[in-house]
Amino acid sequence: MLSRPRDSSPLEGLSSRQRDVLAAMAEGHSNRTIADELGLRERAVERDIGAIFAKLDLPAGNEGHRRVLAVLTFLRM
Repeated sequence: MLSRPRDSSPLEGLSSRQRDVLAAMAEGHSNRTIADELGLRERAVERDIGAIFAKLDLPAGNEGHRRVLAVLTFLRM
C-alpha cells in the first residue's frame, strides 16, 4: 500500500504563499484582508490569485466563478 502511486494534487504546483492565499480565499476573505493578514500589498495578492488560476488551469472569464472553482479545488484536497 505504501508503494502505491499517489494521485498528484493540483495544489502541488502552488507555492507556499499561493497555498496560504488560496486558504484565505476559502475562508471567504477579500483580497484586501488577505493582503493585511499575510503582510503583502493587495497587488501582490492579485498576482498570486492570477497565478493560482493559471496553475489550476481554470478558464478565463468571470473572475468570481474562477475564485469559486479554485476554492472548491482547495477544499477537495
